[in-house]
Amino acid sequence: MKGKKEKQIQQPAIRKPKPSLFLENGVVVANDSNSISALEQGFYGERENGKLKLSPIEALYLVNIRKCPCAQQGKNIVFSDLINIFSGESRIFARYNLYRDWRDRGLIPQFPERMELKNFGRSPVVKYPSGKFALPPLDTELLYLPEDMVSIARCDERTKQLFERFWLGQLGVYKQQHRDNILKFDFMETLLLAKNGFAVKNNKNEKIMGFEELMDLIKEYQKNVNALFDVYEDWRARGYIIKTGFKFGTHFRLYFPGASPNREKSKWIHSKHVIHVFPKNVSMIMSEWARVVRVAHSVRKTFIMAIPGMKESDYIKEGKLIDFIGYHRKKIGLEKPGESNPKFAIISFTEDEKLGGKELASALSKADELGLRLMIGISDRETSVTYYVAKRIDLPGSRNKYYEIEWNQP
Repeated sequence: MKGKKEKQIQQPAIRKPKPSLFLENGVVVANDSNSISALEQGFYGERENGKLKLSPIEALYLVNIRKCPCAQQGKNIVFSDLINIFSGESRIFARYNLYRDWRDRGLIPQFPERMELKNFGRSPVVKYPSGKFALPPLDTELLYLPEDMVSIARCDERTKQLFERFWLGQLGVYKQQHRDNILKFDFMETLLLAKNGFAVKNNKNEKIMGFEELMDLIKEYQKNVNALFDVYEDWRARGYIIKTGFKFGTHFRLYFPGASPNREKSKWIHSKHVIHVFPKNVSMIMSEWARVVRVAHSVRKTFIMAIPGMKESDYIKEGKLIDFIGYHRKKIGLEKPGESNPKFAIISFTEDEKLGGKELASALSKADELGLRLMIGISDRETSVTYYVAKRIDLPGSRNKYYEIEWNQP
C-alpha cells in the first residue's frame, strides 16, 4: 500500500567460526589459515614451521574463556586436561589468571621471549629533594633500656636542640612535649647518636657501649636491624625526618627536609610518606605485602618500598624475572605490539605465595633496564586480580634504590 514502508527483513548475523586448536607433542597449535589469521589479528601465538604455536597460558585462555575447540587425535581437550599436560610449568595458574584478566579488559599482554627487548623509555622517575644533616657535638650520655629498646636522657638547654632542631627523640609525650623533661629515643635514633659519638650506657650493667656493641645488642631483639638502620641513616643523611610508622603498618613515616616537631599556628605537621623496608634475604607473603601498601593508601600516604644493601652480585640474572610485557591504553584506542611501545613489565602471584627481597629487587632492576614500570598482579583466592605499580625514586647521593608503590586498576 502507498504511504506504508515496506517491512525490512532482518538478516541473521553471520558468526565467524572460532579458531580450531590441536594438541601436538605437548604443544597447542593452529594449522589452518583461517584460524592462524584470526589468532594473529588478536596477537596470539608465534609462527613456527607453517603453524601458529601457542604458549600454555594462551592455550588455557583460548580454550577456557574464548571456548576455542581443541583436539588431540579426535579427542576433545578441555581446560583441566591442559592443566595436567602443562604440569611442568611453574606457577601456571597465577600467570594464567593475570593473563585472563588483562585479556578480559581488552588489553594485550605479550611474552618477553617473543619480543626484541630494549629500553622502551616509559619508566617515569620521581626526583626527591636532598638536603644535609650534621649533628652538633654534645657531651651527652644516653641510658639504654635493652628490653624496651629505647634510651633516655634528661632534657636541658643543650640536649633540647636534638628534638627541636633535628626532631630526634620525643620530648615529653607525643604532641604533648611539655608533659615532662625527659627525651626518649627509639633504637634507630639511639644507633644514629651512638654512631655520631654520643655515649650510650646499658642500664643492665652500666657499661658504655660503642655503635657496634649496641647494634649487636639490638640484633638480639630485632634481627633485621642492619637493614632498617641502613634505610633510616640513608634518609637522615639527606636531611629527612624519619620516625616510626607503627600506626600505619610500616616501618617508618617520612617528613621532607625542614619539618619540625614544633606546631605552626596550632596545627600539627602530618607526614605524607611512609617507608617499608624489605630486607634482601627476607621473603614476604603477598597478602601481607599487599596489606601494608593498602593501609598506607587508605590514610592517603605515598608508600615507599626500600630494599637496602643490594650488591651487583645479589641481582638475579638468570631465569625468568618478568612474566609479561603489558600494552595499555592510549588516549584514543589501545597500544598494540608493532605499533606502540609497551608500558609495563608484569609479574604475577597468588595471595598465598611468597616474594623475596632479592627477587623483587631483581624484577625492579629488570623493569628499569627495559624502561618500563614494574606491575605486580596478585590473584586472590576468588581469582580477582589486584595490581600495584612501582615508580623509581631519584634520591641524590643515596646508596639504595627506592620505589613508590601505588595501587593501580588497568
